[in-house]
Amino acid sequence: MRFWTDQFAMTPDQELLFQQQIRKTTGKYFWAAALFVLLFQIYNIAYTLHYTGFQLGSRASRVYMVLYICMLSFCLISLVLGFLWSFVRKSSDLRLLRLYSAFSFFLLLWSVCITLYDQRVSDNISIYITSSMYIAGLIYLRPGISVPIFIFCEAVLMGGFLWMHLEGIKDTYGFCVNSIGLTIVALFISLYRWSSLRRDFLNHQEIQQKSKIITEQNEKLDFIANHDALTGLWNRNYLNQWTAEFFSAKEQKTAAVFILDIDHFKQYNDTFGHMAGDECLRQVARSLNAMDGNVFRFGGEEFLYILPCEDPDQASRLGESLCRRIESLQIPAAKPGAYLTISVGYSMGSMENDAAFQRLLREADDALYHAKSSGRNRSVKYDVSLLTPETSAP
Repeated sequence: MRFWTDQFAMTPDQELLFQQQIRKTTGKYFWAAALFVLLFQIYNIAYTLHYTGFQLGSRASRVYMVLYICMLSFCLISLVLGFLWSFVRKSSDLRLLRLYSAFSFFLLLWSVCITLYDQRVSDNISIYITSSMYIAGLIYLRPGISVPIFIFCEAVLMGGFLWMHLEGIKDTYGFCVNSIGLTIVALFISLYRWSSLRRDFLNHQEIQQKSKIITEQNEKLDFIANHDALTGLWNRNYLNQWTAEFFSAKEQKTAAVFILDIDHFKQYNDTFGHMAGDECLRQVARSLNAMDGNVFRFGGEEFLYILPCEDPDQASRLGESLCRRIESLQIPAAKPGAYLTISVGYSMGSMENDAAFQRLLREADDALYHAKSSGRNRSVKYDVSLLTPETSAP
């Protein structure tokens, strides 16, 4: 038994989750079983009272009445406790499962008593068999509970039957074989149901775990495919996806496109080394990424910043803010006593399709050229003539 149950062993967290699931999925069968048995006892009591003319004059009628009332009372207690533990108290899944087990044991033991008492007049064991199958098929029981319950009740039934030596039983051998055989079948059904529920749960958990791993791997691959490995910013591959979504959106298609370039970055690398250059790029990327807008690593020491907007003054202020923001990082430049700066070129206009976006990129690149040629550390807006660009002095 231990070897068999070890196949379906669970971690404590899985066990708690399984108990919650079992209580929800199989609890409805307990309610149905308890309610049916309750109604059946009400019928038995009413029938006995009617049959005896409400006198209960015979000993048999009184014994049956006591058995019916006991089962009725236990059903009521089980239903009340089940209701309280389900809707009033929390974290009661294990308590409810124990209630299911107690109900099963009492019902099966009750059916043994009824069956033994019936042997006075007949060899009928239908109540015991019906209860056994009823419990095995409807109520969830662990092997550590179902095996002792079925074996104990069968032992009581056999012991009581052999002790009574009733003359009304014509086929003692058939009674024993049928009783034991059907008890084994009921026990097998209960064990099979237990193993099936746990196997399905573990398989579902394994599928969920594998699905989680696949999802995490896909997210990692997606991040690698769409982000720059050094700075963590979106890369040019994701830029194509982002612009396609932007073009298909129903919102306003006007945007400001900024191209940023770190001033004298080659000299920075030559002076401080490529490791320091990589860290410099990361610092600039973190600072840009903290702002509103969409930031991409455009290549080398260049960054692309796209801000959907319609206000030219807002774009102008942003260009100036980008320059001041990087300068405020106070990253030592290659020139002694100076700090690292950037030059910004930008263009603003309709960005409703890829052709319009490519035009804005070319214009921003031209503006960037003028920003660098006119002294660097400044933001320049593209002008049609490119002869009188709007500059903001450092």
